[in-house]
Amino acid sequence: MIVKPIDTKSDWLINRWFYFTEQTEAYMWNFAEKISTDKEYRRQSREETADWKRVDNLYEPLARRLYQELSRSERSDFPVMNDHSRSDSEKLESLCEELFEEIKRIVRQGADQHPETIYDEKEAELRQWLADGSE
Repeated sequence: MIVKPIDTKSDWLINRWFYFTEQTEAYMWNFAEKISTDKEYRRQSREETADWKRVDNLYEPLARRLYQELSRSERSDFPVMNDHSRSDSEKLESLCEELFEEIKRIVRQGADQHPETIYDEKEAELRQWLADGSE
């Protein structure tokens, strides 16, 4: 979602992706309203210190690494979608959603865990799943 003021005197733009349970119309509208009306929240978002942006900055590169791990697997046709790779895609989505929720918990609740540790767990789970023949 891109949020930009209609007022031509204002010069800001916020670009945000929404993931998993955040992908609801109400959630997105609430974000757009808050970013448009709350100057402090908009400042934090632009400076990348708002929780959502911190989560995004941690999650996105780790999710891409999981995607690449599956893409490089000789056992999978992924990212080509066919009957064989459908379960691979579903497994990747599940792991990414778990990764996202854990990173969100770290940022919002100050959980004592490093995102790389969570990534390592998800990568190991993906590798094991691939080795087991995606049962």
